[in-house]
Amino acid sequence: MDYDVIVIGSGFGGSVAALRLSEKGYRVAVLEQGRRVSTRDLERSIQSVRHLFWMPSLGMKGIFYQRFFRHATIVGGVGVGGGSLVYAAVLLDPPAKFFSDPAWSDLGVDWQAELRPHYDTAGRMLGRQACPTYHEQDRALQRTAEALGAAETFGPTPLGIYFGKPGVAVEDPYFEGKGPARTGCRLCGACLAGCAYAAKNTLDQNYLYLAERLGAQILPERKATLIRPLPGG
Repeated sequence: MDYDVIVIGSGFGGSVAALRLSEKGYRVAVLEQGRRVSTRDLERSIQSVRHLFWMPSLGMKGIFYQRFFRHATIVGGVGVGGGSLVYAAVLLDPPAKFFSDPAWSDLGVDWQAELRPHYDTAGRMLGRQACPTYHEQDRALQRTAEALGAAETFGPTPLGIYFGKPGVAVEDPYFEGKGPARTGCRLCGACLAGCAYAAKNTLDQNYLYLAERLGAQILPERKATLIRPLPGG
């Protein structure tokens, strides 16, 4: 056996599992159907739909996919880092009504208290901070909130982005030098097409990066379609 654990997918769930299992000393492999995404790949995804979308049947193997259903649209990422490559880096805390939902509120657990430390851990790992900028879009949102009588609900959004000084690279600011160098956000607004400047805290900059340092192997361009025991067990 080459590995103790094989994780399928390198998105949020898979990357957390890979790091925590690696920290416990397990031999871990991560299978990811997409490829490792380079800075050049991300630059192309911003410039060209052909390089952005994941539609293998059409020969398009970018990082962004959408699935349309009757009442929902699913947006996802394909590549080492999964959905973090194309999400808007928004890290909101769930409202109180989420924890009191009848689907799980009667199980005898104070879910808000139970999960609070884990939200804090994830926030620390993903570099969560309140957005320090304020632009015309923010002014429009604030005026809208005021017009609706909900001015108190307006405020800066917590984001998983390294702001720093725009375009300036620094040594790892998050993990006592164990993480990769980061570059200050340029405020380009291209988060959803992939950050080409190492400012957005995608999973390849934290959980996956640290897991690899501990020996985890990330195996890109492998798609799991069937899981079964080998002959003889």
